[in-house]
Amino acid sequence: MHGSLDRRQLTELLDDLSRRLRRVGVRANVYVVGGAAMTLAYRRDRTTHDIDARIDSGHSATVHAVREIARERGLPESWLNEQATSYMPREADARAPTLYNSPYLVVTGASAEHMLAMKLESGRNTDRQDVEVLLGHLEIRDPDEAARIHERLFPDSTRKEDVGRLLRDLLGAREAS
Repeated sequence: MHGSLDRRQLTELLDDLSRRLRRVGVRANVYVVGGAAMTLAYRRDRTTHDIDARIDSGHSATVHAVREIARERGLPESWLNEQATSYMPREADARAPTLYNSPYLVVTGASAEHMLAMKLESGRNTDRQDVEVLLGHLEIRDPDEAARIHERLFPDSTRKEDVGRLLRDLLGAREAS
């Protein structure tokens, strides 16, 4: 299992992680964002190279199990990557859907609003398709509405003008504030 991970492979990794947590009697809660959240929550025919995540409980046992899985499957130890936590909004994600649920592992994913704000904040060309999917999922047709979501979740952003341009381009409407 090298390179890109699809929905099936992501689920297999979570199954494996859950089994290992069961063996040590630890229940973990993990919040995922990025490509893995897009693949698991919004059913995009998409792949990702890792699972960007924040481990909310069961941290030590989860990290240990992730390393074991990496060794056994020939994956980088960063297949579950905690580096993305610095790019997450500070506001709690009350609408985060449950993407995976077992007695020992609960995985929630960023809500569509949080994902949209993070994708807009990142400003990567590779996120453009994800932004389009999220705008459709949220039924947003007004760039101002999407810009307000971004501003609420990233109030100190220096990317507001770039976000406005992207949203106007994607939605073909008036200027976003």
